[in-house]
Amino acid sequence: MEDMTNITDEELRRVIQTVRTIDDVDLGQFQPVILRHRICRFAVLQGYESVSKLVEKLISDRSLIHIFLRKVTVPTTEMFRDAEFWTELENVINDKLSAERFIKIWVPDICGDDELNTLLVILSRNNLMHKATIYATSQFQQAIEDSRESYIDAKKFEISEANFKRINSDNTLLPYLERLDKYYKFSPKLLDKVIYIKQCLGKDTPPDKGFNLILFRNRCIYYNPTTRRTAIEKIGQSLMPEGYLAIGSGENLNDTDQQAMLVQVSKTEKIYKKKQ
Repeated sequence: MEDMTNITDEELRRVIQTVRTIDDVDLGQFQPVILRHRICRFAVLQGYESVSKLVEKLISDRSLIHIFLRKVTVPTTEMFRDAEFWTELENVINDKLSAERFIKIWVPDICGDDELNTLLVILSRNNLMHKATIYATSQFQQAIEDSRESYIDAKKFEISEANFKRINSDNTLLPYLERLDKYYKFSPKLLDKVIYIKQCLGKDTPPDKGFNLILFRNRCIYYNPTTRRTAIEKIGQSLMPEGYLAIGSGENLNDTDQQAMLVQVSKTEKIYKKKQ
């Protein structure tokens, strides 16, 4: 089981179909090689001797599906990871968006809460929360619930705090967190401003249109080519003229129609502006 090639195409299709039936989640949008590896790893850690046994357990024990989906999806890591990116994005927000009467933002495909929480901190510390409407979407209901609760363990907080101090050496993340014994909880006051929607980016309609900013960093590398193109097309079409798309240094717009519609304003951090 540890070798991902042990999972045949038919077994992979069976897992995808089982999950789709139980929880209306389409794992088929992800790169097969990544999905095989993560299914395999989960099965080994849980002690299942075959994919068939895993599928049987998913069907018989519906509570297992949330544990399974947490393990096979790709979460983000900590707040303010890649300080250079967040510095660039904060500059865009301050220089280009702060003058807008209203700011509409979309964070598609949240998986973990770190990117969203970092964005909320930036908006808050620049006094922009009062005019921002923020949508966060995911096809994983558990990802939405985890983000709404947004508990952060002490180790993760330490890393996030160190990242933040690389940008703001005299500041701390503590005003945006509540201390709960061994954990921290991200500010409910900020999270309450977020509109959460369960949505599959590959097949569902975007939550709105005319966005000033869409934060979609380092997600498409996990999609299969068809889903990647579909996602980029939907996102690009949802941007207002002169709106901004942030995809991160590891991504590109190659092989998409949006490549001609967007101008790169940060070469290193892959932030784009839509043409008028």
